[in-house]
Amino acid sequence: MILFWNKLIGDKAKFTIEARIFHSVCLLVLIALVVNVPYNYLMGTRNLAIVMLGIVLGVVAIYYSSRIKLLYNASVIAFQIYNNLLLIAIYYYNSGIHGPCYGMYIVSFFIGVIIVPKKQYWLWLPLNVLTIFGLLYYEATHPGWIINSYPNPSARFFDYGFTYIFIAGTIMLVAAYIREALHQEHTQVQEKAQTLEETNRTKDKLLSVLAHDLKEPLASIQGFLELLASYKLEESERIDIERQLLSRTKDTSYLLSNVLAWTKGQMAAVEVKLSSLHLQKTLSNTLKLVKGIAEEKHLEFEYHLSDRICIVGDKDLMQLIIRNLVTNAIKFTYSGGKIVVNTEIKENKCLIMVTDTGSGIPVSKQSSIFSLAARSTFGTQKEKGAGLGLVLCKEFTELQGGQIGFISKENIGSTFYVSMPLCQNFVAAQLEDRVEC
Repeated sequence: MILFWNKLIGDKAKFTIEARIFHSVCLLVLIALVVNVPYNYLMGTRNLAIVMLGIVLGVVAIYYSSRIKLLYNASVIAFQIYNNLLLIAIYYYNSGIHGPCYGMYIVSFFIGVIIVPKKQYWLWLPLNVLTIFGLLYYEATHPGWIINSYPNPSARFFDYGFTYIFIAGTIMLVAAYIREALHQEHTQVQEKAQTLEETNRTKDKLLSVLAHDLKEPLASIQGFLELLASYKLEESERIDIERQLLSRTKDTSYLLSNVLAWTKGQMAAVEVKLSSLHLQKTLSNTLKLVKGIAEEKHLEFEYHLSDRICIVGDKDLMQLIIRNLVTNAIKFTYSGGKIVVNTEIKENKCLIMVTDTGSGIPVSKQSSIFSLAARSTFGTQKEKGAGLGLVLCKEFTELQGGQIGFISKENIGSTFYVSMPLCQNFVAAQLEDRVEC
């Protein structure tokens, strides 16, 4: 019933609340008129019944022009004209001051305040007041002008009762719409405020990265270059500085890549292209690259990827996620430690796990590890980051329909895992002893 009524008054996305209230009023007036036409005819007020029947056709035309033809302003003007004519006719044929018409003038004024454009207030609202006062004055100064149309007290009782129900129902409906509109507006304001707060946090984090996390490694690179240019160094010293310079350059490049990827994600510009991915082919080059970084830090690095696993994901995003997880493991693992990347099939999901023997994550920091609230920390060799790597991993994993989590014990190590859906043809490929991606 509610869905049918909402269809009659118009969709929220297409019509303003004023238009929807106007359509509701038109329908209520039509219902009241349709009920009153036979009622007044049977009660002996046939002239009033005929007038109401004519007005029914006019209200139908007004409703059609606004609801179907979208001529809201013109329909409001036509409705106001019809409304005033209707009330005058009802006042005259329905016992004047002895009838319930003054109550209908009140609800008419109330509806006018809502549906009439403000620039037309000067016309319709004073007209409502002047009309009822004019009718009351004329009836008072011309006794006998209006004849009591009620054949008996019972008829008057039923007329007053029906009019009260109509007025109360109209006011209740209009008030409910206004209340609902205010609630929706309040909700939208809260959502916008929350979005603005998140945007400000994003902006502050980005400015912090640009002002500090990028400035510091660039300053170090500049210092190394000035040292090489200003002093004649021994070969061993030069090689050591060049090695540190290369390391800082790689760290800065990696950091900048993360900043750009994160900024792009915040601007809703990340395009996810899901497809069937051969896991080993997708990640092998990435893992070979980070293996070289691990070996520079004297870490043992192993990866075991089955050549028979297919997942559903985005190639570029998967490479970025695994690169970030492994780089993070390298950062927090001491020289001589070990990092292992392996996979496991579990409940139609592929778990890609990165396990290290590093410093682990303190319990106090574990709840915020995937959020911007997590402060960036130095690695085991004072490597500096922006604290964006794990944030990116979570965002990009969820964009692909996957899940990410971790298990960590302080001073023992951590295991980060990414759960991705398997290809639909993975099981069939396994049964046929082949892989199709």
